[in-house]
Amino acid sequence: MCKICYLFSMLLLVGFVASCGSSQVQDTTVPLYIGTYTSGSSEGIYMARFDTVSGKADNLQLLASVDNPSFLTLDANGKLLFAVSEHTNNKPNLYSLHRGRSWELADSLATGALASCYVSIVGKEMLAIANYVSGDVSFVSFNNKGRFIDEVAVFKHVGSGANAARQEAPHAHAIVADKEGRFVYAADLGIDKVMIYERVADTFVPAGELVAAPGAGPRHIAVHPQEKILAVINELNLTIDFYLKDERGAFTIYHSTVSLLGDEHDNGNSAADIHFSPDGRFLYGSVRGADKIVIFQVFDGDDLNVRHRGDVSEGINWPRNFTIDPNGRFLLVANQNGNSVVVLHRDAETGMLRPSGHRLEVSMPVCLKF
Repeated sequence: MCKICYLFSMLLLVGFVASCGSSQVQDTTVPLYIGTYTSGSSEGIYMARFDTVSGKADNLQLLASVDNPSFLTLDANGKLLFAVSEHTNNKPNLYSLHRGRSWELADSLATGALASCYVSIVGKEMLAIANYVSGDVSFVSFNNKGRFIDEVAVFKHVGSGANAARQEAPHAHAIVADKEGRFVYAADLGIDKVMIYERVADTFVPAGELVAAPGAGPRHIAVHPQEKILAVINELNLTIDFYLKDERGAFTIYHSTVSLLGDEHDNGNSAADIHFSPDGRFLYGSVRGADKIVIFQVFDGDDLNVRHRGDVSEGINWPRNFTIDPNGRFLLVANQNGNSVVVLHRDAETGMLRPSGHRLEVSMPVCLKF
């Protein structure tokens, strides 16, 4: 073989090997969306890249300038991002972003509610919103470009609770639907109830209520991944209530209550967020003041058996919200007062958490979504 032919063949071989090697290099990062309070240096909604193998979060960038986007939700395709703002005036309190080549603000809406603090998707084209100060929940439909179509319904809650300082009136704090979008559960801290709504055709109707202990203060809700149970974390008395399904398929049957911190609840502590592990075996709750993520095992196989497994506090500072990454390997905590997102490694077998050594600096993060 001539030298030129030999060299040409070797170049082709090197190129082939390089191309094969490069095709095996996979991007293990996913977008992490962050809602913030903007009274500090944050300007609104941010996005970072999170490595699901190493646990590192970086490349923070501003997606949209929005005042106090305290809660976010994404559609199933990851092309629509919705946010609520905790306004107490008539400015827009609901925002949508649409992802084409880049993220762009698609629409905004002033629903008339005050201090909207939670938004979730019901079905494929409906938003459910909890409004803390006005003490109501609202439902808004949207199209595939993120444009708001109309406000379907508003339900005003009525009553008060045992804690005069915090429960002088209704304070809707979270609203979550089951997978089918048939039943919607709204936790109201002010009246010690979870209000249930049922979707009938294109509207919603009241369909019952769950009554918590006096002064409990229901805050956030988690539906089990296989919908075996529903868990409600109570901010004021630092407990979690569990419910089973009735014959209609609604979670109305009380099962049990567990304490997050035992006797520590009188020391200025307050519960915040709650999430099941992806496999549904474990449940996590955040506590501010004590600054902990508390770990429970909820299932042994198919048997419901709630047991406290431990907690972790290292690197945590006022954990208002947290999330688990898509692979279930890491739990990320929004440190509202610590101006950071701290990443904890999660053991899938035991459910236990430990520091990963990774954190992302961001001013006053209060909501994390993948």
